Amino acid sequence: MFFAKLHPMIVHFPVGLLVSGVLFEIYGRLGREEAVQVAGRFNVRLGFWCSLPVFVVGFLGMLSLKNTEKFQMFLGNHLMAAFATVIFFMLALLVARFGKGRFQAGYYLLLVLGLISVLTTGFFGGELVHRFGVSTSDFIN
Repeated sequence: MFFAKLHPMIVHFPVGLLVSGVLFEIYGRLGREEAVQVAGRFNVRLGFWCSLPVFVVGFLGMLSLKNTEKFQMFLGNHLMAAFATVIFFMLALLVARFGKGRFQAGYYLLLVLGLISVLTTGFFGGELVHRFGVSTSDFIN
Protein backbone atom coordinates (compact mmCIF):
# COMPACT_ATOMS: atom_id res chain seq x y z
CA MET A 1 0.00 0.00 0.00
CA PHE A 2 2.79 2.37 0.89
CA PHE A 3 4.54 1.93 -2.45
CA ALA A 4 1.39 2.50 -4.52
CA LYS A 5 0.93 5.89 -2.86
CA LEU A 6 4.64 6.76 -2.88
CA HIS A 7 5.27 6.10 -6.57
CA PRO A 8 3.13 8.97 -7.99
CA MET A 9 4.83 11.37 -5.58
CA ILE A 10 8.44 10.56 -6.47
CA VAL A 11 8.21 9.77 -10.18
CA HIS A 12 8.22 13.38 -11.35
CA PHE A 13 11.85 14.08 -10.46
CA PRO A 14 13.43 11.52 -12.82
CA VAL A 15 10.82 12.30 -15.49
CA GLY A 16 11.77 15.98 -15.40
CA LEU A 17 15.46 15.14 -15.52
CA LEU A 18 15.09 12.75 -18.45
CA VAL A 19 12.86 15.03 -20.53
CA SER A 20 14.94 18.15 -19.93
CA GLY A 21 18.15 16.17 -20.40
CA VAL A 22 17.16 14.83 -23.80
CA LEU A 23 15.92 18.22 -24.97
CA PHE A 24 19.04 20.02 -23.70
CA GLU A 25 21.36 17.46 -25.19
CA ILE A 26 19.72 17.57 -28.62
CA TYR A 27 19.48 21.36 -28.58
CA GLY A 28 23.11 21.66 -27.46
CA ARG A 29 24.21 19.33 -30.25
CA LEU A 30 22.22 21.08 -32.97
CA GLY A 31 23.09 24.56 -31.71
CA ARG A 32 26.71 23.66 -31.06
CA GLU A 33 26.40 24.85 -27.46
CA GLU A 34 28.71 22.67 -25.43
CA ALA A 35 27.48 23.85 -22.01
CA VAL A 36 23.86 23.02 -22.84
CA GLN A 37 24.87 19.62 -24.18
CA VAL A 38 26.88 18.85 -21.04
CA ALA A 39 23.95 19.92 -18.84
CA GLY A 40 21.67 17.64 -20.84
CA ARG A 41 24.08 14.74 -20.55
CA PHE A 42 24.22 15.25 -16.78
CA ASN A 43 20.41 15.34 -16.53
CA VAL A 44 20.03 12.18 -18.60
CA ARG A 45 22.49 10.28 -16.45
CA LEU A 46 21.07 11.50 -13.14
CA GLY A 47 17.52 10.92 -14.40
CA PHE A 48 18.36 7.37 -15.40
CA TRP A 49 19.89 6.50 -12.03
CA CYS A 50 16.97 8.13 -10.19
CA SER A 51 14.48 6.24 -12.35
CA LEU A 52 15.70 2.85 -11.14
CA PRO A 53 14.41 3.12 -7.55
CA VAL A 54 11.23 4.76 -8.86
CA PHE A 55 10.73 1.79 -11.19
CA VAL A 56 11.17 -0.63 -8.28
CA VAL A 57 8.77 1.37 -6.07
CA GLY A 58 6.22 1.42 -8.89
CA PHE A 59 6.53 -2.32 -9.40
CA LEU A 60 6.08 -2.98 -5.68
CA GLY A 61 3.12 -0.61 -5.69
CA MET A 62 1.58 -2.48 -8.60
CA LEU A 63 1.73 -5.71 -6.59
CA SER A 64 -0.45 -4.14 -3.89
CA LEU A 65 -3.24 -3.11 -6.27
CA LYS A 66 -6.63 -4.82 -6.29
CA ASN A 67 -9.56 -4.66 -8.73
CA THR A 68 -7.16 -4.18 -11.65
CA GLU A 69 -9.64 -5.48 -14.22
CA LYS A 70 -11.04 -1.93 -14.60
CA PHE A 71 -7.69 -0.52 -15.68
CA GLN A 72 -5.69 -3.59 -16.62
CA MET A 73 -4.89 -2.35 -20.15
CA PHE A 74 -3.62 0.99 -18.85
CA LEU A 75 -1.56 -0.71 -16.14
CA GLY A 76 0.00 -3.10 -18.65
CA ASN A 77 0.82 -0.29 -21.06
CA HIS A 78 2.26 1.80 -18.21
CA LEU A 79 4.49 -1.08 -17.12
CA MET A 80 5.66 -1.87 -20.67
CA ALA A 81 6.44 1.79 -21.39
CA ALA A 82 8.30 2.14 -18.07
CA PHE A 83 10.36 -0.95 -18.85
CA ALA A 84 11.10 0.42 -22.36
CA THR A 85 12.15 3.75 -20.83
CA VAL A 86 14.70 2.08 -18.58
CA ILE A 87 16.00 -0.10 -21.42
CA PHE A 88 16.33 2.77 -23.94
CA PHE A 89 18.18 5.03 -21.53
CA MET A 90 20.38 2.19 -20.29
CA LEU A 91 21.33 1.36 -23.87
CA ALA A 92 21.99 5.04 -24.61
CA LEU A 93 24.32 5.29 -21.62
CA LEU A 94 26.11 2.10 -22.62
CA VAL A 95 26.58 3.41 -26.18
CA ALA A 96 27.89 6.71 -24.81
CA ARG A 97 30.25 4.94 -22.43
CA PHE A 98 31.62 2.21 -24.67
CA GLY A 99 30.91 3.51 -28.18
CA LYS A 100 33.76 6.03 -28.03
CA GLY A 101 31.91 8.43 -30.35
CA ARG A 102 31.43 5.88 -33.13
CA PHE A 103 27.69 5.47 -32.63
CA GLN A 104 26.49 9.04 -32.12
CA ALA A 105 23.46 8.59 -34.40
CA GLY A 106 22.47 5.49 -32.43
CA TYR A 107 22.95 7.36 -29.18
CA TYR A 108 20.64 10.17 -30.22
CA LEU A 109 18.12 7.70 -31.63
CA LEU A 110 18.04 5.92 -28.27
CA LEU A 111 17.59 9.26 -26.50
CA VAL A 112 14.61 10.13 -28.69
CA LEU A 113 13.11 6.67 -28.20
CA GLY A 114 13.64 7.07 -24.45
CA LEU A 115 11.94 10.46 -24.54
CA ILE A 116 8.94 9.01 -26.38
CA SER A 117 8.72 6.09 -23.96
CA VAL A 118 8.99 8.28 -20.85
CA LEU A 119 6.19 10.51 -22.16
CA THR A 120 4.10 7.44 -22.97
CA THR A 121 4.72 6.08 -19.48
CA GLY A 122 3.63 9.39 -18.02
CA PHE A 123 0.45 9.41 -20.09
CA PHE A 124 -0.62 5.97 -18.91
CA GLY A 125 0.45 6.71 -15.33
CA GLY A 126 -1.56 9.92 -15.34
CA GLU A 127 -4.59 8.05 -16.65
CA LEU A 128 -4.22 5.47 -13.88
CA VAL A 129 -4.14 8.15 -11.20
CA HIS A 130 -6.58 10.71 -12.56
CA ARG A 131 -9.08 8.60 -14.51
CA PHE A 132 -9.13 5.51 -12.31
CA GLY A 133 -7.88 6.89 -8.98
CA VAL A 134 -5.34 4.10 -8.63
CA SER A 135 -3.24 5.76 -5.93
CA THR A 136 -6.29 6.19 -3.70
CA SER A 137 -7.18 3.69 -1.03
CA ASP A 138 -10.05 2.24 -3.11
CA PHE A 139 -7.67 0.16 -5.20
CA ILE A 140 -4.95 -0.62 -2.67
CA ASN A 141 -4.93 -3.63 -0.36
